[in-house]
Amino acid sequence: MIKVYELNNQLEEFKDLKIEENIPLFELLDSNKILLFIDVHNQKVWEWQGRNTSTRMKFISTQLVANIRDKHDISYTITTVDDGDETVAFKIMIGLP
Repeated sequence: MIKVYELNNQLEEFKDLKIEENIPLFELLDSNKILLFIDVHNQKVWEWQGRNTSTRMKFISTQLVANIRDKHDISYTITTVDDGDETVAFKIMIGLP
């Protein structure tokens, strides 16, 4: 199971995204957004930062990500992924070939 959050820059908080079951996760990626993917199966939090996001947005996200992780399980590891420099593990998790 994957849970997804999106950074709301104005409110400086992450909001829970409601996604339909048949929508591939890679379709959520948008270069103007910062998304968190909570991978319960692998006990990981992926912080994906779009290339068009500001330094301020990235700073806010980094400050908040541990709070989101702690809501799920404090033992989850946090990995930051930059738009265009995604790891193989991240691509597999979101369904990219």
